[in-house]
Amino acid sequence: MSKLGSILVKHKEESNNWKWYIGPKIEDKVLQNIAKGEVYPVTPFMNGVFELCIGRALLNVDIMNCTCTCRGWQMLGIPCEHAAIVIISIGQNVTDFVDDCYKYPMQELIYGGSFSSIETHDMPSVDDDVLVRSITGEVFFSLKPPHTNRHLGRLRKKHIESQFQDKRTFYCSCCHMSGHNRKTCRNPLP
Repeated sequence: MSKLGSILVKHKEESNNWKWYIGPKIEDKVLQNIAKGEVYPVTPFMNGVFELCIGRALLNVDIMNCTCTCRGWQMLGIPCEHAAIVIISIGQNVTDFVDDCYKYPMQELIYGGSFSSIETHDMPSVDDDVLVRSITGEVFFSLKPPHTNRHLGRLRKKHIESQFQDKRTFYCSCCHMSGHNRKTCRNPLP
């Protein structure tokens, strides 16, 4: 529990030292995506949709819905290289399109809360000989999984049918009636 508490305190202190309203790791990722996307030609399509031609592949970036056909933007919440170059081409700031979970106000909410640690002074300890000892010195045998015996005899052969499964209707190959087969047919030969 102390490990979790120290991690939360560390992240809280790191987020207080951010220069921008996004963290330095996310900022580096955004800058990498901008650098990768500078070579792609951007073609405006309509209603906030832009088209990028990469080799023989066409990618669509929708600025209004924050989507790209590469799915990188939707998966990470950080504009992919295609979206980054489109955002720059319309004169916007790429960091404005980063998902809110990476921004300082949300990080402040995540790491700002407090919780109390769990008291473990009365927790039992497990010895090397698999005995559980309480703080008062009582000895308990450790729990083991229940003993299960395999039933004797041959396993069930007949298939248990599902109540939702449709039963196939049998037809006799001699008289072409339903409900029986050729072997159990009682009709005389035609």
